[in-house]
Amino acid sequence: MAQQRCVYVVAGGEVTAEELGRLRLEPGYVIAADAGAQALLRAGIKPDLAVGDFDTTGRGFVAELARLGVATEALPPEKAETDLHFALMKAAALQPSEVRILGALGGQRYDHMLANIALLEWLADRGVRGTLLHRTNRIRLLVGPGRIALPRQGFQYLSLIPLSREVLGVKTEGLKYPLYGETLHRMESRGISNEWSELDASVAIVEGKLLVVESREGLVP
Repeated sequence: MAQQRCVYVVAGGEVTAEELGRLRLEPGYVIAADAGAQALLRAGIKPDLAVGDFDTTGRGFVAELARLGVATEALPPEKAETDLHFALMKAAALQPSEVRILGALGGQRYDHMLANIALLEWLADRGVRGTLLHRTNRIRLLVGPGRIALPRQGFQYLSLIPLSREVLGVKTEGLKYPLYGETLHRMESRGISNEWSELDASVAIVEGKLLVVESREGLVP
């Protein structure tokens, strides 16, 4: 299969029709993890591949997907990886420039949400840029040395959360509370709730792993 520029992976968590609508605006290869396939079909979008143990949807749903011409890979209920992790394994095999993940945040299972955030590091270790998308949040992982551009795009807050014990040489531009090549520590909350002072901002680091979380409260244009 040809290398993909962007792969979307849709999990079975919170996802809105508006979020799924971006798949029409920015087409890419689409992989559904278990109940993510139902959300896609409700939005009128047919995934290229559906994977999972289908414990949420029921095995009868696999037959429905087959009737629609959707390639499926059914997994056993007892397995080493979550359905989303397996979907990301399939996505990474396509060697994309980016994997955009929807339906992986929110809901009642915080254990799944934390594991899903950690999967950004799994992708980064394989040279794939991952983005977790949610109606009020966007989460990315920055690995040093590196830099991320941060156009505001309707977000209110920007939080920098160390994933490694220390993140060295943190420098920001375009933010209300700037950092000038400083160190952020995992056990501290210094990087929480910064704000844009300009339309375009950025964060760069020299060493470490840093979660970059853009968020908003309510509906912000």
